[in-house]
Formats: sequence, structure tokens, C-alpha cells
Amino acid sequence: MYKTTRFISSFCVFIACGLLASAGSVLLTPLAAAPSVLFAFIAFILMLVIGRGTLQGLEPSTLQARNVLLIAFGGWFAAEFISTAANNQHWQNLDYPMRFVMGFATFWIIRHIKLIRFEIFFYAIAASAPVAAARASYQYFSLDASRATGWTNYPIYFGNFCVLMGLYMAIIVVTMRDKITSPMRVAFSLGIPLLIYSAFLSGSRSSWLGLLGLLVVIDWRNVKQSRLMASVLATVISVVIIFMIIPELHSKLRITEAIHDVHEILEGNFRSSIGDRLQMWKASLLMFWSSPVLGIGSGNFQVEIANLTLSGAVDIELHQGSTVYNQAHSEILDILASKGLLGFVAYFVLLILPFKNFGTYLESTSVSVKTFALMGRATIVAFFMFGLTLATFKVQIYCAIYPLTISIFMALALNLLEGEKNKSKESMRETANEDG
Repeated sequence: MYKTTRFISSFCVFIACGLLASAGSVLLTPLAAAPSVLFAFIAFILMLVIGRGTLQGLEPSTLQARNVLLIAFGGWFAAEFISTAANNQHWQNLDYPMRFVMGFATFWIIRHIKLIRFEIFFYAIAASAPVAAARASYQYFSLDASRATGWTNYPIYFGNFCVLMGLYMAIIVVTMRDKITSPMRVAFSLGIPLLIYSAFLSGSRSSWLGLLGLLVVIDWRNVKQSRLMASVLATVISVVIIFMIIPELHSKLRITEAIHDVHEILEGNFRSSIGDRLQMWKASLLMFWSSPVLGIGSGNFQVEIANLTLSGAVDIELHQGSTVYNQAHSEILDILASKGLLGFVAYFVLLILPFKNFGTYLESTSVSVKTFALMGRATIVAFFMFGLTLATFKVQIYCAIYPLTISIFMALALNLLEGEKNKSKESMRETANEDG
């Protein structure tokens, strides 16, 4: 009991310090932001020490997951820390990577205390579809917004997370078709088109790349799964085609705009959505070559791209000597520019290690465990695809969602595995007692 109380107390201290670090870059003075990050880092070390005591004696799978998250999340934070220190930047740049450390703490609290049941997430995911569709419809039809933003502050973010929720629903429908109730099955089956519709109203073209997550995580050797997934993909394609036919919604795909942008680029005019991206990617490579090991620092992108424009190296529109772009609109290129090869390695460790670890849960006989493993893998694939046209880990909501979902899915899968093993042991005891 003492260890549990000490664990919870330390967790609360850690969260408080982490939130202080987050607020430091916005609410507190610049002088207060740096020590708040330092306090959060000290709290993280405290969690490591206490965590060793609370997790002693647990099965190897839990220790393996702990090490995976420690290396993946801790490595990403360390890369940002080293780059920030090397480029003499403000410590408030550690605000975003701090969320990854908090995700690591989330894994511990769920795994150790087991307060969260997996059914809660199914209900939450089911509720997300009608809420997203209602909000998007209200913004588009009542407020005459050109692109729906939902509850986010940018349409791309809204479109991406609608697709991500749709991925979760598709996986649940395919893997747990015989396990979930009929009302829940209907809610998910209707929810997928609603989320596609919501993403459609966001006008985000890159969001659809996230659907490739279905192709990667599903075992196509399983005939039943393959047929179900084919039905889901057919539904998605049908809904998109229907939206394309409706004249009032045709512009939401922004296909005509993309064709016009390409035509302008071929004529040498880069002042467009696609043209700006090409110039940002070019600028990112120039920044990387100037500092290939540690990068220029996360907070210097906006200044450096303005300097490159003034020198004539790239063609980006400036307003009073500055540009509105503070990222490369490409995760990999932005990381190479801001954190160099160090960040590049840390990024792929952040993706590959959890992805591989989720693969070990697919060997379980429990359908629920496999479902969370697939949802975890789908999250990783989707974030990678989203990152092809957006520097996701320079955005607060992505820096929170990625580590939290990965940690939660991993902890819940382990909780279910532990329950599965306990049932097996009880069954063996009963059999032994009967034989005796």
C-alpha cells in the first residue's frame, strides 16, 4: 500500500511539473519557463527510481514495454534537449517533447493500478463520429467556413484525427465483430462514413494517406479478416465517390486547386499551397546541410527560412521581413533541419520500437489484445503518413495524442494479457484439484 501511495504521489508531482512546463512557454515569463522544464525533468528521474520499485517482479513483457517506451520517448526528448542546448535556444522548446515523457508516466499508472477498462475507449471512439460530423456540418453549412476545423484550430489536424478515429473503428469492426454488441457494431459501421464525411469537410488532402494504415496492420492471410477489410475499404471508396459527385462538396477535395498549383509551378510561380511546400522542403535541406549533426534548432526554422528567402535561395512570400511558416510541412525534413541526424535517428526509433513491440501481442489468443496491438500499430503508421506533409511533432495536440495513445494501448494490452494468464492459472489449479 505504501508503494502504491508513493507511486501516485510522485505521479501527481510529475504531472504538475509537466503542466507547469507546458504553461511556462505561454503564461509565465521566459525566465520561469526554463526552471519549470528542469523541475519536470527532475520529476521524470524520480519516476524512474520509483518505477523500478513498483514494477519489480512483473513479467518480462511489461519490463520490455517499459524499456521500449523509455528508449523511444526518452530518446526523442533527449534529442530535442541536446539540439536545444547545442543551438543556445530557449528552454521552452522542450515544452512539446515533455509530453512524450508524460506519456511514459501514463503507461505506468494504467499498468500498475489498472483503473481504466478497455470498454471505455470503445464507447469514446463510437461517440467521436456523430460529434465530429455535427461540428463539421455546423461550421461548413451554418458558419459558411471554407474548411471545417472541428474542435481543433486547424483543418488539417481535424481531418487527420477523423481519419485516425475511422481507422480505430475499422479495426474494431474487423477484429472484434463477434465480440462487440449489435448496437456497438451498428455505431461503428455508421461511424466510419460519418468520420470520412467530417474529414472530407476539413478539405485536408493529406489526411487520406492515413487510410494506408489499414493495409499495413491487417493480416491479409486471414481470409475472414481480408473480406471484412475489403468491405470496409469499399465503403470508404464509395462514400468518397458520392461526395465527389455532389457539386456543392466537390471543391472540398481541392483537386482542382492542386491541378492549378502544379500548372503554376511549371510556369515558375511557387506562390501556392503546393508551391510553398516545395520551397519549404528545399529550405529544409539547405538548413540540414548547414548543420547536419544537430540541426539548427527547433525554434530557428522561421528565422532561417526568411534569411534564405532574402538571399534568393528559396521563394517564400514574406510579410515585414518574416514568414508565417515555422515548420517544413514534412516531419522528416523538419527533423533533419531542426535536429539533424540525431533527431532523424530518434524519430525512427520513436516509430519502429513501439511498432515492433505491438507485434509481440499479435501472438496472443485474445482478440482484445490483438485489437489494441493493431490500433497501436495503426496509430504509428497513420502518424508517419500524416508526417509526410506536416511536421506533426511541432504541434501540441500531436505531441500529446501520439505518446498517450501508444502508452494506453500498450498498457491495456498488457493488462488483458495478465488477465488471460491469471485465468489460465486458475483453470490449471481447478483441473489439478479435480484430479487430486
